[in-house]
Amino acid sequence: MSLAIAHFAVGAACTAVVLTLFVPSIPFQRTVVVAGGVWAMVPDAWRFLPTSSGAYAHEFHATPLANVFWFHNVLDRADVGDSTAVGAALVGAFLFVTVVGDYRDYRTPEPVREAMPDSVFPPEE
Repeated sequence: MSLAIAHFAVGAACTAVVLTLFVPSIPFQRTVVVAGGVWAMVPDAWRFLPTSSGAYAHEFHATPLANVFWFHNVLDRADVGDSTAVGAALVGAFLFVTVVGDYRDYRTPEPVREAMPDSVFPPEE
């Protein structure tokens, strides 16, 4: 089982990559990235559920279907020792993906502002 922050980092990084490549103009992009990180932690919800429903959720956690939640089961099997080094490396990878995505976003020209006359969008001084 991997640390929760590792699952969050993988989910948020994967969501950021998908949004940057396929849906770059989506509003509230950072909010969607955080939601992707939370989505990756859903199979671990059995820890917070009452014991009667938590047993079913724990069984789901061990199935390959848990990989729908940003490779949750694969990550748990790869990092069985709850390694803080793996968690830190995945958080670092998430930060790298965030920086690359922001760099790409800020370097993209704004065609709407360039195509509109100055009377609509006056030039900044």
